[in-house]
Amino acid sequence: MKLVEIAHTAGREFTARQSRSERRDAGQYMTPPSIARFMARRLVAGVTTRVVRILEPSAGAGILASAVVEALIALPSRPAHIDLLMFEKDPRLIPVLEDLASQMAQTCKGAGVVLDWVVRCEDFLLSDLAVNGQPIDSLLTIANPPFFKINKSTDPRAHHHAYAVYGQPNVYGLFMAACARLTAPNGRWCFIVPRSWMNGQYFQAVRQSMFRYLAIDSLHAFESRTDSFEADKVLQETAIIWASGRIATTSCPSISLTRSQGVSDLESAAYQMLAVEQVIANDESAIVSLPTKGTELLAGLRATLSSHGLKVSTGPVVAFRAQHFICEISKVDTVPLLWLQHVRQQQVCWPIQKKREHIRVCDLSAWMLVANEPMVLVRRFSPKEDHRRVTCAPYVDLLPSPLLGLENHLNYIRRPSGQMSAREVRGLAAFLSSSVVDAYFRSLAGSTQVNAAELRRLPVPSMAVIEYIGAHVSSNPDLIEIDNIVSHALASESLDRLAA
Repeated sequence: MKLVEIAHTAGREFTARQSRSERRDAGQYMTPPSIARFMARRLVAGVTTRVVRILEPSAGAGILASAVVEALIALPSRPAHIDLLMFEKDPRLIPVLEDLASQMAQTCKGAGVVLDWVVRCEDFLLSDLAVNGQPIDSLLTIANPPFFKINKSTDPRAHHHAYAVYGQPNVYGLFMAACARLTAPNGRWCFIVPRSWMNGQYFQAVRQSMFRYLAIDSLHAFESRTDSFEADKVLQETAIIWASGRIATTSCPSISLTRSQGVSDLESAAYQMLAVEQVIANDESAIVSLPTKGTELLAGLRATLSSHGLKVSTGPVVAFRAQHFICEISKVDTVPLLWLQHVRQQQVCWPIQKKREHIRVCDLSAWMLVANEPMVLVRRFSPKEDHRRVTCAPYVDLLPSPLLGLENHLNYIRRPSGQMSAREVRGLAAFLSSSVVDAYFRSLAGSTQVNAAELRRLPVPSMAVIEYIGAHVSSNPDLIEIDNIVSHALASESLDRLAA
């Protein structure tokens, strides 16, 4: 039996003795053998040093370290010496890792390679190695870290790695950033993680820290939410990232991107070669996107909503804070309150016999009410099964009230200095619901949340094109009609730019 199969069998035997809640609380899921080998082959490609150091910071049963050792001794010019360091904080797995490491040493000896190993029963993020963060020569790091949120105020891991903490941190981001600091210019780094790290403010410090030490050269995206860790029933859009230690301020001129649905089509994954600027935003956000087919029509757009004098805001009514003002029935001193459920694709439906659809107007609630004027209403969250990442509607048929309440799960787009026309509102709502914008947001992250910051950065066409779309869509268009009109309008604008 090969090393990877030995580790996989031991890992499955261990998890079989755990309940699903135990595995969920630990946030650790075993990597399938085919994915482990896939990660390791790209990690060691081009390695030529005679001495190689391997770090698996959250080892589990050691399958990733096993895959790297297998890949190294399979190289045409294999290293002469391997130093292996594995961290695992669950003491029940330490004998498993020690037995595995001994078998690794025997396998390496048979290939003429010396392997020295150390297994530490310790939380890697609290280790001197991680806390000090000094780069290690010729280090290959490979990891499938745990993922769960931690308290930034009380958790010592957040304290020791404050350089990578913002908002509510997830432990897997700290693993990524801490290991990035250990990567020397001749080192390599590989992680398999959820795609949520690629955008959003909560992971911005993680991305900034990573890119200070690493140059990403390859990415792999699993399109299915279930097929990468199928045995563990993990519902995440997952990605694998490979990077090299950064040399001075240089980075790779391009990044290779592969995609598969899951494990079964891994070896026939679709391939793209992309310029770095197509993948990593060249600003402080450092957002990472995975461009997909369908986003080409946005590539040449340079305007944003703010370019057209439009502002994106989040609904100011936070239900638990406004509970004294929210009412179930209309009164003389109330105005309509719109919740996420009132916004359907291209339609605002109010009332819908939902509880508490009204909010009182008084001095204490005035700050959380908005002017009743034409705007685009956008859901901040959409169900995973929805056809489009963005669910939004034009609000043009105004409710009979001078003010409105907008609950916090809605974003709204309006013109602060003036009012949007009906054509602008209908055109922008249709554009946001189009397949090209859907592909754009899906390229940013696996999350179903569309936040205000992402809407502000979205490339949009000229206002003339937005008005053209608004003039041609029907009052209640379906997605097919929207896609036909939007794609025609964007293609026409692209031709105009080429002709200019």
